[in-house]
Amino acid sequence: MASSVAGNRSLLRRMNSLALLLELRRGPRTISHLTEATGLSRTTAEAVLGDLVQLGWAATAAPEERSGRPVMGRPAVSYRFAGEAGRLLSADIGAHHIHTVVADLQGTVLSSHTLAVSEQDPAADRLRSTRSAMTAALKEADTRAEDLWAVAIGSPGVITDGGVRHFGGEGMPGWIGLDLAAAFAEDFDCPVLVEGDCALGTVAEHRLGAARGARDVVYILCGNRTGAGIIANGDLYRGHRGGTGIIGELPQLRWRELELETYSGRPPATGRPTRHEMFTAARQGDAEALKAVSAFAEALSVGIAAMILAIDPELVVLGGGSSNSADLFVDLVRDNLHRLCPLMPAVAVSTLGGDAVALGGIQIAWSHVDAALARAVEQGLAFPPATPEFVRDRG
Repeated sequence: MASSVAGNRSLLRRMNSLALLLELRRGPRTISHLTEATGLSRTTAEAVLGDLVQLGWAATAAPEERSGRPVMGRPAVSYRFAGEAGRLLSADIGAHHIHTVVADLQGTVLSSHTLAVSEQDPAADRLRSTRSAMTAALKEADTRAEDLWAVAIGSPGVITDGGVRHFGGEGMPGWIGLDLAAAFAEDFDCPVLVEGDCALGTVAEHRLGAARGARDVVYILCGNRTGAGIIANGDLYRGHRGGTGIIGELPQLRWRELELETYSGRPPATGRPTRHEMFTAARQGDAEALKAVSAFAEALSVGIAAMILAIDPELVVLGGGSSNSADLFVDLVRDNLHRLCPLMPAVAVSTLGGDAVALGGIQIAWSHVDAALARAVEQGLAFPPATPEFVRDRG
């Protein structure tokens, strides 16, 4: 009986620790704010905060961290989440680029590195390029691979169980069937998570960007290839095999046209301009380029309309590399969608642009850490210290 009571008290203490930690992740808090937010007594909150500070999860905050400006006099002591206790790594592996990001546990980006690669690079070369970009980002962030708590990998195609199940575009030889989780597991002691690039862009935009606060969202990743992701009732919807949003496989929806001659990221045999050249010329008022942008918007709108009619979202976000030039075509897309869709959602341009996939990787890496922490609270004997061991043991 005594051991049962002690166990319940231990679990309650761990749950209180987690409640305070979650509140600190929202920003620096004083004891008074914490007691009000959690319902804990001041004595309990002070004791739990002492534990969190000792374990490395929390630290005292400077007055300006709490208010955003210097504070005169003697302000109440506030505490903050010690995001610097750990590191997360994310890699966006594309057909034409590798983009890596290192962030702390708060999601603050500490470094990034981008490499240009060829669409025709074999898989082994693309993996080597990814490792080079990872090493460069880690070096810039003064972080060792063994210090990482989790690694996230974003890839084009349908991702199932850490591997590339399907890839609908041309190029990237040897990519289909590649087990990316296994390929990078030997490089890191921490969990390696793999997700589709559209899904990661969707997560980032929902948590950090233009879709914050929205419950039902369609995210369009429009770069050299075009795909989509879905937020349904506030959560990422992956589908049965992770294949949500690959509607470009249906030729009638015209997204494949966005990858062909007029809009491709490489000069076609016909000598037509690349998409970047098209946008640049349109911005300068070139009549032919403006016609091409109109045709681009029309083709893009057909697939978006199909997503709207199937999902009924409150918001569509135009993201990916092409979103940097969305001022040239977003109004055209809205006009087309008004014509095609009887129930019209809001249409917004991504605030994250080409960084969305890598930032989404940081988000799912932290979600993995968060889930491991929740399991440790439920199953462990004590609240874990702020070291990566509990993530590795339970990841």
